[in-house]
Amino acid sequence: MGSVEDTCRRNRPASSGNRTPPWTVNVGVSVMETNEPPDTPRISGTSPRPHAEPHCFLSRAAPFEPPLSSTTVHTWDPVAATEPRPVVHRTSVRSNRSRRRTEPVGRPVVPADARSSADRAMRMLIEVIDRRRSADQLSVLFTTPMIDLVRTIVRNPPPGRRLGFAAVHRVHVVYQSDVSAEIFGSYTRGPRMFAFAGRIELAVDPRRPGWTVTSLRVG
Repeated sequence: MGSVEDTCRRNRPASSGNRTPPWTVNVGVSVMETNEPPDTPRISGTSPRPHAEPHCFLSRAAPFEPPLSSTTVHTWDPVAATEPRPVVHRTSVRSNRSRRRTEPVGRPVVPADARSSADRAMRMLIEVIDRRRSADQLSVLFTTPMIDLVRTIVRNPPPGRRLGFAAVHRVHVVYQSDVSAEIFGSYTRGPRMFAFAGRIELAVDPRRPGWTVTSLRVG
């Protein structure tokens, strides 16, 4: 059996004097791909079945740390690593409360007579509101405008008065100047608690040489 080139030479016409270039025959090879094994017989009328292969996809992890700088030099000191760390002592809640109750350094102390006058004035005020005392008895510790205000409160009692008689719970006095101080506190009426606030001043009226209430607000 001859080759493809011999067959072409036999079928080529003879030249008539002018030489013509030889013919070129391109031989192609067809390749068929299949997923079946080479020894597996194929059934007629059927097509090769594709085989699915499982695939796994991995996502890149998120960067949890900043990238290292090329100019940063990391060193490890064995001596510093073995040294014990200092122990930090936390202050207790009780010690913090005790510090809050103490007066700051440099704050003037409220005079004792100012504290006693404020406490006495608030107790008299509650008794007048409950109509256990006359408003005229407030003239020693209250200015005239404040006495008129208390009379208005007595004529228009607050809704909480139906809960029963009131009792002073606490009275606080805060220093403002040598002749003035702020007062605030609370009083109870039945199961509820109410607040009051005001201001006391020293010798605002020649008829009242001591501390008197010049501003008042009752809850």
